[in-house]
Amino acid sequence: MDSVKRSDESQRTRILRIAAQLFAQRGYHGVGMTDLQDAVQLGRGALYHHIKSKEDLLYDISKEYILDLVNVAQDLSRISEPGERLRQMGRHLVMKIASHQAELTVCFREVQSLTDARHSEVLDLHSRYEKLWREVLVEGAEQGLFRPYDPIVLKGMLGMYFYSYLWMRPEGPLGPEMIAERFNELALRMVVIGAPASINVPPLPSVTV
Repeated sequence: MDSVKRSDESQRTRILRIAAQLFAQRGYHGVGMTDLQDAVQLGRGALYHHIKSKEDLLYDISKEYILDLVNVAQDLSRISEPGERLRQMGRHLVMKIASHQAELTVCFREVQSLTDARHSEVLDLHSRYEKLWREVLVEGAEQGLFRPYDPIVLKGMLGMYFYSYLWMRPEGPLGPEMIAERFNELALRMVVIGAPASINVPPLPSVTV
């Protein structure tokens, strides 16, 4: 029984991975169940043994990855120094996008396709994640390290990190570690009082991202 359960979980994991790739490439509404059947090489009955609907897949992908971001950001709240916490949160976000680019593309881009309670639940997780970033900026300001909190700066900062899913090439000449480092430098320049022109970041190689 346990081996059957593990096999089902493995198959569902595979289906989720392939669905994320299809949704990322074509958009959620551009993928039909027949497309998914062909991609996973399962008949309709076998596919519906593992999922109930296409929206189930979108919900599971969207929830899993934003929940991971929330949980890690909450764990990092133990770091009392706001600058270091911001760096760690930024690094984790970039590395997660790099390692699960299709899933994070779906998580960020397709959430509006969820309906009713699922839509509200996943949007609430996005709000919780943004709130954890806000807390870092507010704490930094209260400690006299960051400029006063500005919600527009927060939106711009998160957009910089989030939208790397559009162009990042994890196997390119600039790896995600360097991209995270550059993003963190820019984020700190936005908020640190008296931030220097550069914050201990090595020169960028002359390559295309």
